[in-house]
Amino acid sequence: MRDVERELRDLGAALALPEPPEGLAARVRETVAAGEPPARPSRSRRRVLVVALAALVLAALGALAVPQARTALLEWLGIRGAAVERVETQPDAPVVPDEYGLGDPVTLEAARGLAGFEVAAPGASPLGRPDEVRFDPLTAGGQVAFLWLDDGGAATALLTEFRAPLGFEFVEKLAGPGTEIALVDVDGGRGIWLEGEPHGFYYLDEAGQPRDETLRLARNTLLWERGPLTLRLEGDLTREQALAVARSL
Repeated sequence: MRDVERELRDLGAALALPEPPEGLAARVRETVAAGEPPARPSRSRRRVLVVALAALVLAALGALAVPQARTALLEWLGIRGAAVERVETQPDAPVVPDEYGLGDPVTLEAARGLAGFEVAAPGASPLGRPDEVRFDPLTAGGQVAFLWLDDGGAATALLTEFRAPLGFEFVEKLAGPGTEIALVDVDGGRGIWLEGEPHGFYYLDEAGQPRDETLRLARNTLLWERGPLTLRLEGDLTREQALAVARSL
């Protein structure tokens, strides 16, 4: 378990929230105890609640400008099927292993037939067309990977995509002090960009336990959602290049 409680306390300390209407908590407790539906609030009271909610949203957005609050928020925010956690030190692991644990090479047509979701294939981008497609039944619906290779056959970039139900974590990232984390917009969707020092990366099994054989250090990475899919692009890329590849899907 990550220290979610600690992170929430850190975030709460950075937010300046408005006081709730006087007696609101007591009235809610009395209503719940009596088993009666809450009375419809008056127009003035609804206005107070709307203003309070708006202030809460603005305060949360403002907290992203505060480094400590932004870090705490990103540590537990995550993306569906994946989580990013801050750590003091990185694990001892290879940056680019010989085996990526991405499954067997297949054609794009075969990957689309095997996957339990609509595969989003990359199009024209700064990376060009991918050199290889792989499929791995690691999770329900499987995972599809696209690889860009250099002349020696080593991957210079890789894109993975899978479909994760809510509440299920399949990918874990460990970001050390030398890795910068930022929230980014990916075609109107929410994404997380990690750059700087390589960060820890591994897959989780169905019980939420680390798959030790998949542990490695990852390069710059864009992690985002596209409809029901969770996508992860890794490589020697700038943020602009990564976003261009994401837009090409």
